[in-house]
Amino acid sequence: MKKNRLIFYSVFGGLHLFIFFFSLYMDSNSDNLSLLIKLQGKIWVLKYCSLFLLILFATNVVLHVRDNNRNTRLHETQRREITELKAKLYDKGQDKGQVAKTPSPTA
Repeated sequence: MKKNRLIFYSVFGGLHLFIFFFSLYMDSNSDNLSLLIKLQGKIWVLKYCSLFLLILFATNVVLHVRDNNRNTRLHETQRREITELKAKLYDKGQDKGQVAKTPSPTA
């Protein structure tokens, strides 16, 4: 995996962990009204983190499609090249008379 992709996934996973632990913290302190009122001023962090995660998810889908198309083109090019090389080897054998001829049936 490329270094850029590893950084991408580490940021993606870190933000997911932040939202998960934040939601656990909020759930455990749901009976404390003063804490909830104080944290309401910080809810923008959760909003923007989730928006950033959606953008990262869309970027991941685009990168995956791009890599998939690149690999498909690579495999097609390699297949075409192998076919051409096989044809050249066959033609080379034809020119030298090395191809085994099938015996004709005698009556």
